[in-house]
Amino acid sequence: MSLLEIKVRQCLASNVFDAVYVSSDSEKGRLIAEKFGANFLHRPTRLCLDETPWSEVLTGVLQQLPEDDETLVAWCPPTSPLFSRYDEAVQQLSDQSEHDSLMTVTRFQHYFLGPDMLPLNFQFGVWASFSQKLRPLYQMNCALWLASKKSMLINRFQTGDNPYFMETSMIEGTDIDTMEEFELAQLLYTARNSPVAKKGI
Repeated sequence: MSLLEIKVRQCLASNVFDAVYVSSDSEKGRLIAEKFGANFLHRPTRLCLDETPWSEVLTGVLQQLPEDDETLVAWCPPTSPLFSRYDEAVQQLSDQSEHDSLMTVTRFQHYFLGPDMLPLNFQFGVWASFSQKLRPLYQMNCALWLASKKSMLINRFQTGDNPYFMETSMIEGTDIDTMEEFELAQLLYTARNSPVAKKGI
């Protein structure tokens, strides 16, 4: 099963979206959308190039979306196959009336060094603390963003002005950028969806 198939099935199974859209320039993408009953948006070639700025890709796709500006849009990348709690995310945003959007993050409490090899959240020597007492750092893990179409277009990003940060587990937040990450995600997805795992044994 492809990453796109996994993501379309997860979105549909959540029963929280009025419509699911697949944006792609691929014929395979169109066939997958049709197979599962999702809507297909043909993405122009210019919006598929590595050199095209992300803000142009985002706004280009949103402008194709046949929904009004106040529609809550969930941006669900197929490269995050281990996140599927869309119903919970929508409910969390609904419960946080002071926030206008949501993004998923992963909490890390490890010893981090910056590009200059200096500590970011701890100190060397006698000042070093146990990892459990470190100041945590958070990664925008790219599993999900929720915001109105209007907010995304204005900000040219997938959030509004005051996002709520939904914390996920490290496994849920797995984002595939490299072949090594793909292989890891494949192992985790297989393990989580095996008959034994589903029975909770």
